Amino acid sequence: MPIVSNPTAGDVHVNTPLTNFSQKFLQSADAFVAGRAFPNIGVPKQSDLYYTFDKDDFMRDEAAERADGAESEGGGFTLSTDPYYARVYAYHKDVTDRQRANQDSPIQLDQSSAQFVTQKLLIKRETQFVTDLFSTGLWTGDTNTNWSASASDPIGEVRTAIQTVHLATGYRPNKMLISRTGYDTLLDNDEILSRITGGATTAIPAKVMRGLLASLFELDQIFVMDSVSNTNKKGNATQTKTWIGGDNCLIYYAPDSAGLNEPTAGVQFSWTGLLGNTGDGMRMKKIRADLVGADRIEGEMAFDHKLTGPELGYMYTSVSSA
Repeated sequence: MPIVSNPTAGDVHVNTPLTNFSQKFLQSADAFVAGRAFPNIGVPKQSDLYYTFDKDDFMRDEAAERADGAESEGGGFTLSTDPYYARVYAYHKDVTDRQRANQDSPIQLDQSSAQFVTQKLLIKRETQFVTDLFSTGLWTGDTNTNWSASASDPIGEVRTAIQTVHLATGYRPNKMLISRTGYDTLLDNDEILSRITGGATTAIPAKVMRGLLASLFELDQIFVMDSVSNTNKKGNATQTKTWIGGDNCLIYYAPDSAGLNEPTAGVQFSWTGLLGNTGDGMRMKKIRADLVGADRIEGEMAFDHKLTGPELGYMYTSVSSA
């Protein structure tokens, strides 16, 4: 019989959770693009108006030669207004007194609850962003394509989109917003690989590759939608994860910051006038709820994604469909 050494390993140690490691699935802030792809404007009021100038009036060739003693040609431009309305989205997690008193140190309930609430708000803003600015039927240019096909020509199609927007508005698109599936399809496209690597298969760091692609398309920046959403309710036997960005690609013009004398394809109005709101219209609160013996960790985000120039964007849909 084997010799048993007493005390055993189990006798001299009681399993407890580690204090220097835990596993928490927090998506990186870089995965969410809703607050970065278009200019963000902080606004003091939940709703208001902004001015729009008719682009055709500014692009029309109307100046004429002036005869001696004659009046000059003259004209004017049409001015109108559009509204915005920053809806308030909110979510909370309650931390009961019993939970706080009984928690192990790695749990950090207040911090974990704030992270949990923040993730919910970021996912909501991203999904709303897709509805408002990254869906079919919104932009003047809207074409179905398939960049996974062997004979596909993404370089030519992006150039077509750029030329179409430039001709219609006088502004050359400077940015691309693309789903993760679409971006990975571009990376595997033979035409693009031959232009960037000369046909070689040497690995290129992600940030360098994104910069090379932007240069190839003659764009300033490429945003990749890396965020993921669970579309099933808690408790369902099946938990389905989807790419929030779907399978689309938008080529568009937008300045890094909005101003008075430059158009933009879209904009995010963030309500900063609400007490405690940050520049992107978000605030976190801890509220005492004595009725249930808990502290409520609550987050709010107040914003409106506004499509301000549908002619300044060109969308390709289902770009990685087989």
